Amino acid sequence: MLLQYRRSLPICGLLALIFLLTACGGGDTNAPDAKQLLSDAQTAIQKVKSYHFNLVAENPGTTGNVVIKDADGDTLVPDKLQAQGNVLMLGNAAQVKLIAIGDKQYITDPITGKWTEAPGVFDPRTLSNPQTGIAAILGNIQNPSTPTDSDVDGTPCWSTSGKLDAKYIAGITGSGAAPAGSTVDTTTCIGKTDKLPYLIKMSGVAVQGDSTQTVRTFKLSKYNEGVTIQAPM
Repeated sequence: MLLQYRRSLPICGLLALIFLLTACGGGDTNAPDAKQLLSDAQTAIQKVKSYHFNLVAENPGTTGNVVIKDADGDTLVPDKLQAQGNVLMLGNAAQVKLIAIGDKQYITDPITGKWTEAPGVFDPRTLSNPQTGIAAILGNIQNPSTPTDSDVDGTPCWSTSGKLDAKYIAGITGSGAAPAGSTVDTTTCIGKTDKLPYLIKMSGVAVQGDSTQTVRTFKLSKYNEGVTIQAPM
């Protein structure tokens, strides 16, 4: 009888451990369904009138006349944008300002500081378009992971990751067509209270010249705050 009791101790201990792990949770039981989360975010972003953004590109490809390294600015939906940042112009680093209004896009000369027209650098209409912009990114992330608790600069959000066809991020890269069939690892963080995206992080080849070491981090904030954007004088 004593021998049988001793043999039962390890089994009881194992069952107790399993119970504790289950009770304490190896994951957030309050996490929403990933696909529903992205669908809600896709709907929410299409109702936004303005937002602040910050873009940082690590190891971007250098194909093209102007390559954005980083930019910080504001977007007024559907067709206005202003920003300042660092770019590569014909391979040379420069600090510039950007303004885009409709089909007119302007950039400051890095030497004189004067404004000049620069079509094709950054088109806010692409970002706002539900077929090519942020809404398209959110709606086309494949096999999203179970959301986990996170935050972006103090804003509580749900983080989920998946694969994305690189053609959907042309609005963020400001570049031309992505290499055919190229996909990027994409992580987004969706606000817990407002369902809006606060982070879209993309790793991989999005445009010609990128590599597996290329990472673009696009942060959004200050939704629907008053923004005025005018063409340069």
